Amino acid sequence: MQQLMQHLLLYPRRCSFITTSYSKARRVKQNNFSSICHITTHRSNSTHSTNNITNNSAYVRSALSAGPIPYQKGWAWQQVLLNRRMNYMRMQEKQETSPDGKQDKDWILMFEHQPVYTLGRGATEDYLTFLNNEADGGLEKRTRLSRKYRGEDASRLNIDRFQKHNTSGTADNPTAEQDDVDKLSNQSICKQPVLAPNGSPIYRIERGGEVTYHGPGQLVMYPLLNLKQPNYQQDLHWYLRQIEEVIIRTLLHFDIKSNRDDINTGVWVGKNKIAAVGVSASKWITTHGLALNVSPNLEHFDKDIITPCGIEERGVTSISEVLRGTSSEHCPSLNEVADVALKCFGEVFHVDVTEGRPIR
Repeated sequence: MQQLMQHLLLYPRRCSFITTSYSKARRVKQNNFSSICHITTHRSNSTHSTNNITNNSAYVRSALSAGPIPYQKGWAWQQVLLNRRMNYMRMQEKQETSPDGKQDKDWILMFEHQPVYTLGRGATEDYLTFLNNEADGGLEKRTRLSRKYRGEDASRLNIDRFQKHNTSGTADNPTAEQDDVDKLSNQSICKQPVLAPNGSPIYRIERGGEVTYHGPGQLVMYPLLNLKQPNYQQDLHWYLRQIEEVIIRTLLHFDIKSNRDDINTGVWVGKNKIAAVGVSASKWITTHGLALNVSPNLEHFDKDIITPCGIEERGVTSISEVLRGTSSEHCPSLNEVADVALKCFGEVFHVDVTEGRPIR
């Protein structure tokens, strides 16, 4: 059962809202830099005590200053850092000398992606609604996106190829580290992916959940946390709730009241989704994470293209949309939202958030 939970992928196909109360958060170090995130605490009456908790550190690697980057590049950064840490842990278990103890770190990766649609590991192609208008009912594209299809033209980021990829970079060798990311990004991607009607590529990836969109104006945060650390819990449901709490607190800073519900993962303003959550874990080290809509082009969520997260009866919104026509009409920048989100992440997870080397 424990093994099953370690490899469980969570990104339920439905998402919704529910009110929450916050416990008093521990004071954490504040840094003047950017970040991204969203999620929640337990729904029980008991609160997670902050007494006698020794803060870990989470190191931020941000690419926000680079502007929107290709999705496969952000995906590759996750896999390279995960692979390095897994190698370190394997060597520790064998009581071998590790080549670089600095690889055993918690990371927070921050990105703004170029337009892309992604399907979770077990997602159905049925929520790619534009396929219904294809001459063949979208058969050829459905095949290339199928979770079982492994042809050379499969429209997926290929984790199988990554598992054979030997990463050589270290925390103190940024050139080799970047080389590893570039190699993996180039080796894993389908050269001619399936395209949506608006020209955005579509990839199947290894997270859980249904189809979603990432693009400019959306804050994306990928925490790579070892949930075996004492201030975390080896429970992915707990982890999802924590991520939601981060989002809720972040939005409250901008006078936006948001909610979650007990059926659907994510964060909502009324009946409209403002933040998506989708995670994966390997040996309790998390990857993927959250996407918070700040000021994206909401036409990319049009239901003639996709049914976001497979939720037909709900809409999608953003910070910009919610603040329009209010006394706080000015929409904060991506970096402003990121700074607040990172502070909230430190409070919710009881970690010291530390600025690391930026991603160029």
